[in-house]
Amino acid sequence: MADNPHLNILVQLAKIDGETDGSELELIREIGASQNVSDKDIEKIIDNTEAADTIPSLEHLSREQKVDLMANLVHVMKIDGRIDKEEMKFSLRVLKKLGYDEDALFELVSTTYVDSKEGIDISTIRFRAANFLSA
Repeated sequence: MADNPHLNILVQLAKIDGETDGSELELIREIGASQNVSDKDIEKIIDNTEAADTIPSLEHLSREQKVDLMANLVHVMKIDGRIDKEEMKFSLRVLKKLGYDEDALFELVSTTYVDSKEGIDISTIRFRAANFLSA
C-alpha cells in the first residue's frame, strides 16, 4: 500500500521545504485514515516517500479524486501557518497535471484561512476546488 499517489503527493509536499511540520504529518495521517489506509501503511508512506520533485501519474484519478487532492494540497500547505515557495512550486506542478489552472491555486490559497482553534472546513475547500476544475 506504499503506492498511494494521493498520500505520496501530500507527503512530498510536507517534505519539499526541508522542514516537515508535525501538524502537516498529523493532517496527512487523518486524510489517510479517512481513505481507510491502515496506520501501518500511512507510516510506511511517510517514511518511504522522498521529498523528490517527481509527481506520480494522475491520469487515472476521477474528477472527485482530483478535487479531493486539490483540497488536501491547500489544506496541508495552510495547516502550519506558512506557505513555502517550494510548496507553491510543487503544488502548481501537481495542479497542472490534475487539469487546474494555476490561478485556482492562488485563489484557494489566498482565500482559505486556517484557525488552529476552529480547524478548517474541508468541504468548503472541496466545493470551491470543484468549481475551478475544467471538465
